[in-house]
Amino acid sequence: MSATLLEGVRVLTLEQVHALPWGTAFLADLGAQVIRIESVEHLQDRKAGPFPNGKPGPEWWNEGANLAYFGTRNKQSLCLDVTKPAGKDVFLKLVKHCDIVTDNFRPGTMRRLGFDHESLAQVNPRIITLSSTAYGHTGPWSRAGSRARTIDSVCGMSYLTGFEGGPSVRASNNYMDHSTGNNVAYALLLALYRRSRTGNGMRIDLSMQETGVSCIGPAILEAQRGITRPRLGCSHLWKAPHNVYPCAGSDRWIAIAVTNDVEWNALKQAMGTPAWAETALYDSGQSRWEHRHDLDAKLAEWTATQDDKTLLHSLQAHGVRAGAVLTAADLVSDPHLKQREFIQTIERAGGLRTYASRPFRIPGISMAIRHAADLGEHNEPVLRDVAGLSSEEIDALATDGIIAQRPRAEERAP
Repeated sequence: MSATLLEGVRVLTLEQVHALPWGTAFLADLGAQVIRIESVEHLQDRKAGPFPNGKPGPEWWNEGANLAYFGTRNKQSLCLDVTKPAGKDVFLKLVKHCDIVTDNFRPGTMRRLGFDHESLAQVNPRIITLSSTAYGHTGPWSRAGSRARTIDSVCGMSYLTGFEGGPSVRASNNYMDHSTGNNVAYALLLALYRRSRTGNGMRIDLSMQETGVSCIGPAILEAQRGITRPRLGCSHLWKAPHNVYPCAGSDRWIAIAVTNDVEWNALKQAMGTPAWAETALYDSGQSRWEHRHDLDAKLAEWTATQDDKTLLHSLQAHGVRAGAVLTAADLVSDPHLKQREFIQTIERAGGLRTYASRPFRIPGISMAIRHAADLGEHNEPVLRDVAGLSSEEIDALATDGIIAQRPRAEERAP
């Protein structure tokens, strides 16, 4: 069995949706014991799908692929109602034996539950707590609600994204979730390192908006100098050609990015040096950019006759930076990703699932998805081995509905 970097680290996480689960999953992949607290009152993550054959099955709460990928991968699931006194008592018993507690509730929720940092530090002085919220725990917007789409807007990302002369558009459906999740993992690893040096726990207040603003640093610098950054779609502020061009077939495209005259001459050779490319209009980078619309139109006429993947190899062979616009289906069968073992297949309820792995390799350290937790799958081992409860106490929690392993009978399938 391969070594794990975070063996012995225990994380207790009250999480939902995407950003925080993505961050804590990094720690789980690295070998930490990540205990995900779930509730039958909030099963939206387990309703999200996609489901086998596009339909929820008899155990739909354990079948959704999205949750397995970013929410429960390599974690343990404890389905515990922490709003009830008995559930709160169990939670605090777990805190005594954990290194990290994370949440992504709105500010104020953890304090109302009695789980704020100051309260948890009385239970465990070495505890590290992290709250991942939209706007942070301070400031006039701290209690505002959000989704990744709204954060994409208020961080300035949407304003910069869009086609030339058109309105702002969303940068990506999960850009802010993944960026925030990456920061979650980064911050927690730094906190663990500091604690190993000082012995002290700490409080981390992480903001999705500030994560997004940090991604548009150049635009902030330009604004201070009175420079306006226009929306350019797939174009560039000074490079041309720099765009996505149609290829043969239905909805097939290729991206081409030319930086200098050497690369432009290489592109001309790849095209067979057509007469239109030899005109003085395209002799310099500045002139190519000024006439980029006409250049894009002529280049598109040529690429539209080419197979995207064949053209990719041809352009790369000529020294032109190009990339076929691959679909998700293309990526699943991509030979390069398969050879690097980036695409993984695991067994889940409903059959085999194919997932993307982590974008880095560490010799001797596995980052594979080893398991995806079913709802409440680890109730007994966590309560017994971490909280120190007896079998009788665990049975009593189940009888009282404080813990569960399946939705309530009246819960409707998605």
